[in-house]
Amino acid sequence: MDTKSLDTKSKAIETAKAQLQLKGFNGFSFQDIADDLGIRKASLHYYFSSKEELGLALIADYEDAFLQWTLTVESMSGLEKLERFGMLFYKMSQDKLKICPTGVYCADFNTLPHRMQKALTQLHESQRNWLESVIAQGKKEGSLQKNLSSNETALLILSTTQGSLQLARVNDNSRLVKKSFLLLVELLKI
Repeated sequence: MDTKSLDTKSKAIETAKAQLQLKGFNGFSFQDIADDLGIRKASLHYYFSSKEELGLALIADYEDAFLQWTLTVESMSGLEKLERFGMLFYKMSQDKLKICPTGVYCADFNTLPHRMQKALTQLHESQRNWLESVIAQGKKEGSLQKNLSSNETALLILSTTQGSLQLARVNDNSRLVKKSFLLLVELLKI
């Protein structure tokens, strides 16, 4: 692919991300993306054979971005990593009250093609596994309660972040995300 093609593909993915986080996967079409990019709908098929292929590309992009982000906090304490994780969601909510892509896909899960469901499940597992290791680190360092189940606490953290984004949107208040997460972290600390 030439540079212009890569640029158009990247722009299509970025446009689709914004559409996804504001409208959900079923709330936008190839035509919406083409209109935003000022290209013909048929041109998108050069990059993505179907909306499912676009959805898979989005999930892969989100997973890669998350893995890259985890590298930026690798040397931090478990507690610092948790706090930074929460701030990711708060920052997201400050951008037009967007919802996390994983949360959006979860809401649409039953209508997604099987391959997308499988990819989303893998992304969720990747995030949960990372959180489990961070919780274990925090327990070992003595900043988090020793009796916490790493698995159950990771699920609680994911539930809180996803739910707070949705409530922030309904209440038109991104601060709910930050407040909810900081309260949860306080409850988990020693």
